[in-house]
Amino acid sequence: MSVDRADLDALKRRAKKLYGGNLSAAIAEGARHIREQEDREALLAWLGPAAQVTPEEQESIRAEWRGTGQPPSRERQRRGGGA
Repeated sequence: MSVDRADLDALKRRAKKLYGGNLSAAIAEGARHIREQEDREALLAWLGPAAQVTPEEQESIRAEWRGTGQPPSRERQRRGGGA
């Protein structure tokens, strides 16, 4: 197995910055991120259609989180996505 030079450089920088140069610790951190992503994907698959939103709905949700949004639309409430 070989690692792309840019990826190796990024791992080394991360190791130096956070782990006293321990490259294995930086690789382990990356593996944790991969597992987290796989868990998110599994959750979305488990949720099925309830997890599918349009780009407009995504932006509305993000705006609500930021405190700048409008109340949930009737469409999202009907689909089970409203508060």
